[in-house]
Amino acid sequence: MPDVATLSVTYDRLRQSLVNEYLKQAKSLWESLTPAEWWNDAVTVGVAARSCMAEINMIAQVRRLAVSYADDTMKSMGITPSDQAIEFVYPRYGTTPWLVAMRPASTYRHDAAQYPDIRPDEWPGADDDYFEIIDQWLSDSLNRLESIAETDSVAAGNMATLDRYEDSKVLSYRRVVHPELSKTGTCGLCLVAADRWYSIGTLLPLHQRCRCTVAPAGSDDDPDFQLSDKDLKALYDEAGGTDRKHLSEIRVQTITHGELGPILTTKEAKTTPRQTSNEWRKPDVSYTREQYERMLNHSREFDKRYKELQASNKDKLSFRLDGKTYVFKNTGRISQARKWQQSFQRQLEAILNR
Repeated sequence: MPDVATLSVTYDRLRQSLVNEYLKQAKSLWESLTPAEWWNDAVTVGVAARSCMAEINMIAQVRRLAVSYADDTMKSMGITPSDQAIEFVYPRYGTTPWLVAMRPASTYRHDAAQYPDIRPDEWPGADDDYFEIIDQWLSDSLNRLESIAETDSVAAGNMATLDRYEDSKVLSYRRVVHPELSKTGTCGLCLVAADRWYSIGTLLPLHQRCRCTVAPAGSDDDPDFQLSDKDLKALYDEAGGTDRKHLSEIRVQTITHGELGPILTTKEAKTTPRQTSNEWRKPDVSYTREQYERMLNHSREFDKRYKELQASNKDKLSFRLDGKTYVFKNTGRISQARKWQQSFQRQLEAILNR
């Protein structure tokens, strides 16, 4: 049986391959839009629906992979894994996968709003005066998509792993850093937080693009799971030469993000009400079902609006849903977008047995 370090690296590389495959599909969808279509909710809602189901499938695969990883790490320590099934759970609270899937469009529009005089219908050529500006809008949007996928997959995988540990009566766990999987090495926050144990039932604090995984913790005198001076020196070197003196000056705190729960940050960092929340609770199967129900209700309402717009002579249709204004424009590929939305609706109905 491979040791925990080997199992952890293998798990994260497999997780990353699932993320990459999802991103290949999702980026292709968003990149197919014209600049004008990025502003058309009738199109972006459909693209987000298609992307959303793909991300749900990716997360489900990551969770299955994480359960297998959890079982292997426990077996390597002589712990018998539970045979209890772990169902699908979406890792964010206070939103839905579909609303999150719409965020690339929000990023594009936010960037474009800084240049109200630039509104092309088609992508400009490389020699166009506005090419670099508009290309940056697209780049930021796709980076947002990538960041969401990375965050969701890591959070979902760790959540599934910890649930498996808890079902198997593991009492505590450790943070496993992955400097070998990062282009810039492990961040100082993770290094500082890596020499502590966490109680099972406590979600691992993450940060943006965090690659940390988890492993069972042994007793305090278990040499296999102590972060020794030798371990730390190797991590400092792999993290890009960050020295102990610098890291000792980092003061880590955990804040509660409204969607993702515990987040690592420095004590000097400023937080905003958008970033922190006292309302967060750990998502579970019941809450995930509520999210599916909400998405199904949205899907049915959106389909009514597609039908209304396509049956009318109107150029656009504006309406509000759950406090947000949507503008459906009768241009672009709204027929294709509606088909994607309808396919998503059927999948939701199947999941909910409707």
